[in-house]
Amino acid sequence: MNRGRGVRIGAGIVIVLCLTMMSQAQLRARGFIGGGAAAGPGMVNLPYVQQDNVGNNWQIYNGGWFRQNNNMPIYGQGAMIWINGQPVQQAGNQARLDPKTGEVIVDNMTANGCSIVRHIYIDKAAGYIRFVDVVKNTQNQQQTFNLMFQSNSNYGINMGQEVADPRKKGQNLGWVGQTGANQSLVEMYAGKGAKLAPQLNYQPGNNVIQANLPLTIAAGKEMAVLHIHTVAPTQDAGTKFMTELKESPLIKTIAAPLRRLIVNFRAGSDFIGDIEILRGDVLDVVELRSGDEYKGTIKEDGYQLQTFYGNIALPIDKVIGIINVGQFRPRQLLVTTDGQIFGGHLKKENLQLQMSSGQTIQVPLSQISRVGYRKQNDEPREWTLDKPMVVMRSGERVAVQMPTSPIEVVTRYGTLSLKPEQVAAALLQNEDNTVHEIELTDGSKFAGLLTAPWFEMKLDTGGGPDQTVRFPTGAIAKIQLNTKLKEPDDATPSIKLSNEDELNGALIGNLKLDTSFDTIGVNAPELKSLAHAPEGGANDVQVTLWDGTSLSGQLEDQDVACQLVSGVSLKVPVALVREYVQPVPQPSPAMVEKIKKVVETDLSSDDWHVRDRARAQLLSMGPAVAAVLKGLRDNQPPEAQKTIDIILAELEKQRKIEKSGGLGPVPGTNPGAVVEN
Repeated sequence: MNRGRGVRIGAGIVIVLCLTMMSQAQLRARGFIGGGAAAGPGMVNLPYVQQDNVGNNWQIYNGGWFRQNNNMPIYGQGAMIWINGQPVQQAGNQARLDPKTGEVIVDNMTANGCSIVRHIYIDKAAGYIRFVDVVKNTQNQQQTFNLMFQSNSNYGINMGQEVADPRKKGQNLGWVGQTGANQSLVEMYAGKGAKLAPQLNYQPGNNVIQANLPLTIAAGKEMAVLHIHTVAPTQDAGTKFMTELKESPLIKTIAAPLRRLIVNFRAGSDFIGDIEILRGDVLDVVELRSGDEYKGTIKEDGYQLQTFYGNIALPIDKVIGIINVGQFRPRQLLVTTDGQIFGGHLKKENLQLQMSSGQTIQVPLSQISRVGYRKQNDEPREWTLDKPMVVMRSGERVAVQMPTSPIEVVTRYGTLSLKPEQVAAALLQNEDNTVHEIELTDGSKFAGLLTAPWFEMKLDTGGGPDQTVRFPTGAIAKIQLNTKLKEPDDATPSIKLSNEDELNGALIGNLKLDTSFDTIGVNAPELKSLAHAPEGGANDVQVTLWDGTSLSGQLEDQDVACQLVSGVSLKVPVALVREYVQPVPQPSPAMVEKIKKVVETDLSSDDWHVRDRARAQLLSMGPAVAAVLKGLRDNQPPEAQKTIDIILAELEKQRKIEKSGGLGPVPGTNPGAVVEN
């Protein structure tokens, strides 16, 4: 496979060298560049050729990939795209040329349930080529599309390195590779602090670089990714290009509707819906509905806003912009430094602006489209939005102090009274369901209905006076209370239910199982699994105990008690349980006593035969005895503690092998190793 790749790349180099020896007329005549056939209005034939101001000759081909045609072209093929492993197919051999932006727009492309449009812009002054690839999910359900981009160099890569994001640890902006031509490929696939960053794949000694970006897109919706390709004289110069690239000028050259779709640069954070937040560089800006702009200094002391959930007072140093929405009775959206959005009607009808000439004017609010304050040095670079917050259906997002009263939710498990610290979020605007979706801090998710007609909360306006408001439940899209979730690990017990709910917690109490011949009492903590019996009735279940014993029958009680990791207690209807799994069940009380006796008597014996037999005996009991051993360890002599540690390590290997389905050793284990006593 590698030999074949080398042949293809070598052939590509020969083709490129031959092309560089041809004149423009020869290239056009042979179909390598556009212009051979007449294109329609605004259309160009592919390949499309454009020269920049630093000596690069960029050629854009069918499907939107590019190559260079210079004296020593570094790029053989750049920005080739695959989606879910399938190459993108373009119908036709033409592209559109945007007369306003100068972008080459390559469309009529499809792959694996989506359509793709590539907006390609060559920055002549800076000498780079920029792509904005728009992916639309053409299916009637949510899909995840894995985008893979690949670029090839005409020369071998002597050294390649990833360029770290200075704002997010463990995340990369892109890659730089030093070629044998003493120039470097520069591949940038994310902006600083972006939510989505690339997974980069480069093999030393190869001349191919790949970047992967996964997009999860709702049915009929679109997302876009931005990436940049250029050539630098050295690796250091390429790294400097990425880390010092000013993203604001880069983003401003992209049309606003396209900009808000971008997910791997912080372009979309400057929008509220389809409207861009206006900001000034040196002066404050007031934009009128007519399109006129007034610049100067806004002379307001603060803002009084009347909202449907209460009257709000916002200090002037917290507001960065105002957007007027609506035609007949405009409503104002006030944006704050930490990303909050308050919607309502300002008490004042005019805005006072001191122009740079010194003259002060009163601008009628009804004539204003947008207001933007100049950027301040102490502003956060990005909004974290990680505090308790209420998001309204109308688009507002309001930070609140943590509630003190319980949250009542009607569920299939009864009415639950949840402490605010147990709740991660409540989604009230759910496209897939008519009920609300509750997410707890332990990762549990279930459907329910919030019973309160409204929620009374105190605003969090950054140290100002307490302001209490009432949010009508029907107007809320989401309540976010805790963003730091406890991710369930592979030792966390869980219940999957037939209504798509997921609960992270353990069954508790005693169960009575009516089998075909007797009623058997089962201690719930000793259960390893519970599921509906194969080919059984709706109430037939099969349970597996900690020691592997398997029992089938019907539970006398049609509800089982569950204690979630977050502390919530509830009863789950057995008919809804699809599968319950407890990775670390408890042994029976009789077995616990046996384990204690083996540990306290035999594991510390002077006879090594007795010690070996005790260790083998404990290992044979399986991973379920690990918790008991951990509880006994600290009260044992040093030699016994050392042996218990060895046993616990072996039991953990057993547990991982069981989790993998018994298909063999798991990574990091050596089942053939001999442990010295």
